[in-house]
Amino acid sequence: MIKMIAVVDDEVKIRDMVKTYLHSEGFETLEAGDGTAAVQLVENHEVDLMLLDVMMPHKDGLQTLREIRLKHKKLPVIMLTAKSEEIDKLLGLEMGADDYITKPFSIRELAARIRAVLRRSSTDDNIEADEVLVRDDIEINLTTYEVKVKGEFLNLTPTEYKILVTLARKPGRVYSRLQLMDSVMGEAFVLYERSIDTHVSNLRKKVENDPAHPKYIHTVYGIGYRFGEKK
Repeated sequence: MIKMIAVVDDEVKIRDMVKTYLHSEGFETLEAGDGTAAVQLVENHEVDLMLLDVMMPHKDGLQTLREIRLKHKKLPVIMLTAKSEEIDKLLGLEMGADDYITKPFSIRELAARIRAVLRRSSTDDNIEADEVLVRDDIEINLTTYEVKVKGEFLNLTPTEYKILVTLARKPGRVYSRLQLMDSVMGEAFVLYERSIDTHVSNLRKKVENDPAHPKYIHTVYGIGYRFGEKK
């Protein structure tokens, strides 16, 4: 099935370059030049992934992402940014972006990341209906992608959800950052394994009663993370 990619950037040259290459790789594209048009685009069309520029006039990419996430929690989003400061990248991840790529970027690398994110987002297609993973007070519906803690629904980003499922499937098993990145986001992201720390920190704030003293997601210092076994 051909995937639809939304290309959102205020620079026409970048939109043209990206969509031309993606067409040659077998993707279909829609485009928008600002945040308002991007929000309308996902409301009116079936979109499989969005490439979203951070620096846009009127409504920037982070504002646009925040608005899109209110209704489209599972839509994969890769941020495009001219900024190289770590704080900008971490802010995008915290707000629900699946990854980021800094301009100027390799168009081939961008295509590889798109494939990796799409592959990750489709890994649960064969899960049996209404399969629920229960770990103590956490309930994870693997069909509807809904997560509850003590009966209360959580609003997780796609990456946070995948990290939680990966860890919760095998309590006690230690995953390195590299293993988690590969499992959750694919091989194209392994050089960005430290971004897992940001996702885990955000996930803890939502799942744990006391993130500083986690009950579920434990750090194994110098290695990675594990899901706490029920005592």
